[in-house]
Amino acid sequence: MNLLIGLQWTMVALLTCLVGGTLVNLSRHPHWFIRGWDFPRLQIVLLAILILAIYLVCGWQLGNLWRTVDVAVVVTASSLIALHTFRIFAYTPLAPRQVLRTRRPDDRRTIRVVVSNVEMENEQHSLWLETVRQADPDVVIAIETNQRWVDQVSGHFSDYPYQVLQPQENWYGMSLFSRFPLESSEVRFLVQSDIPSIHVHARMSCGQIIRICGVHPRPPEPLRNNSSSHRDAELVLLAEELQEASLSAIVAGDLNDVAWSATTRLFLKRSSLLDPRRGRGFFNSFHAAHWWFRFPLDHVFHSREFSLRRVQRLGYVGSDHFPILAELQYDPVHQHEQAPLESEAEDENFRDEIIERELQTDGSEIPNEIAEEFKPNEK
Repeated sequence: MNLLIGLQWTMVALLTCLVGGTLVNLSRHPHWFIRGWDFPRLQIVLLAILILAIYLVCGWQLGNLWRTVDVAVVVTASSLIALHTFRIFAYTPLAPRQVLRTRRPDDRRTIRVVVSNVEMENEQHSLWLETVRQADPDVVIAIETNQRWVDQVSGHFSDYPYQVLQPQENWYGMSLFSRFPLESSEVRFLVQSDIPSIHVHARMSCGQIIRICGVHPRPPEPLRNNSSSHRDAELVLLAEELQEASLSAIVAGDLNDVAWSATTRLFLKRSSLLDPRRGRGFFNSFHAAHWWFRFPLDHVFHSREFSLRRVQRLGYVGSDHFPILAELQYDPVHQHEQAPLESEAEDENFRDEIIERELQTDGSEIPNEIAEEFKPNEK
């Protein structure tokens, strides 16, 4: 009996921890511990179900169910399950699909993009090359590429004559390999001088010129960067730029953020880009070595002119991330059938908070003209 009572109170303690994490995450504070609770929503749902089941079984065995404390546990666990399920529901097959399936496939209007965080320390170059080449992409965006990675793989992309290489030894190098001609290419540092992003204008086989952006903002973490300010600001600045652009666009990269977070949703609203995973699945890409601890950190977003032929998580490549493949078709005739996320009244304030916070952060490299352009509105 004492064992069952002890097990019940252990479940109450675990449930209290989940409630605490959920409540602190309601804040917009950028500290890594608060923002980190954005990630494990599915795990919280499953753990809350397990906690509730164990608690009820123990109570049934003890014959003292439905005391006040029992009702409180049931209500609390059920509320947690409902809240976190609501947050991730859009990324289940039960939700409506945001992006249409391609109705009339046309290879000349198709682009296959692979985005892959190779993990800089990973030395399984051949495995990565084999996996990526089997997917037969038109554009490859490789993240965390240092000089060793560039030396090992660039020669194997001879049929990708258009390359933009930015090797770095700080886990933020990036390389883009393209079969499509590049009308222009640029390596930019939107927020910090050591965090690059790649921006190109590519000409598809059908002649359409599109914009492709590869991004990998710095994440909040306990040791090297406690705040999400840099990551959030880079996403907001890119979204503002894309909103004003006229070209069809694809944004791909390791955002160090999950698809359902407030900042990723803000990025999608302000850029008017679509997420092909909505209504299809999580496509968890990190962590490759831990099946129980996986989240969708690697993303491919696109403008309304594209329909979806295929989205797929590729196989293990020795990295802590799985590559993601998105096969899109340029179908502007159907763009009005695909709606981006609707903006909300509080989005402008949220955007202002992010920019103002970044401007006050040590190490921010936002150029003066951008800082002035995106200066928060006077209240």
